[in-house]
Amino acid sequence: MERRTFLGLAAVAGAASWPRSPGAEAAAPRLRKPRRLPQGGTIGVVAPASTPFRLSDLLRGKASWEARGFRVRIDEQTFQRDGYLAGTAATRAAALMALFEDPSIDAIQTACGGFGSTQIIPHLDFDRIARQAKPFVGRSDITAIHLALFHRAGLVTFYGPGMANLSPPAGSAFAEAGLQRALTVPQALGRLPHHPDDPFVRTICAGRASGPLLGGCLWPLCKAIGTPWAPRLQSAIFFFEETDEPPWSIDAHLTHLEQAGVLEEVAGVVIGRMVNCEWSPARPEYPSNLSLDEVLDRHFGRRGVPCLWGLPVGHEAQTLTLPLGVRVTLDASAGTLEFDEPALV
Repeated sequence: MERRTFLGLAAVAGAASWPRSPGAEAAAPRLRKPRRLPQGGTIGVVAPASTPFRLSDLLRGKASWEARGFRVRIDEQTFQRDGYLAGTAATRAAALMALFEDPSIDAIQTACGGFGSTQIIPHLDFDRIARQAKPFVGRSDITAIHLALFHRAGLVTFYGPGMANLSPPAGSAFAEAGLQRALTVPQALGRLPHHPDDPFVRTICAGRASGPLLGGCLWPLCKAIGTPWAPRLQSAIFFFEETDEPPWSIDAHLTHLEQAGVLEEVAGVVIGRMVNCEWSPARPEYPSNLSLDEVLDRHFGRRGVPCLWGLPVGHEAQTLTLPLGVRVTLDASAGTLEFDEPALV
């Protein structure tokens, strides 16, 4: 496999000038929608976090894009190692900056999630990123970068599978088609389809609300509290999903968000797939007296805002890609989430 490096195309950006006091906030930048991925365009691949992927899965994702008429360039940094991370924080940040600034790259997809995304954030130049405004895709630990790109660059980004989680067996044709549509259609995406194998969705609290869709993976969202890229969800439709966290841990995360005031003014809540988040005999040390249903009911059943659980976004093969930062309408009574505006130009 050809390994191309882009590390020479841009030096590591200086640390961003974040507000230093815990309560300080930088002025919100204007919303920037990235250019759509053109037919035959090039997707650059980078690994901002750790490296929990198999090479064969990465190559399956690459082959899927190429079969659809696109090109893929996997940055050399993706294969670096610094302990369990894909290179030092400075190296990972430089690779991501290089892909944003390379005119031959039309969109950026992370290799996978893992751990370590927060380490690169102080090394990113958000003014330069904002001027490029390319589609950026990732999930799980990449949530921290989504938050930072939205709050500092105003950039609409895409919560979706990494290259190593795109194609079977780690991904699916459903995921492949959903990602391509999200990155290439310059119109509003409309109503989000339900899961192809499990279309049931649960209304936890009925009602209808509109606002920008913001969020990501629950654990990284909580870890961002107290940082300059902490989630700000006032008047937003809050989206989250999670994997491999038992009910008591989900309870703790949601309690943290509530006590930090993050959920005080949300307009609505969309819960994606909560994979392996129920108690099981394999986890006998965990409390088993509350189910995941009961935990979610306790937090959102009486909050008074619409809440819907079960849309197909999360840590599983049959997953869609969500644009973050654009206006949606949640109708929890009808079991639907609809995108009201385009995510791309």
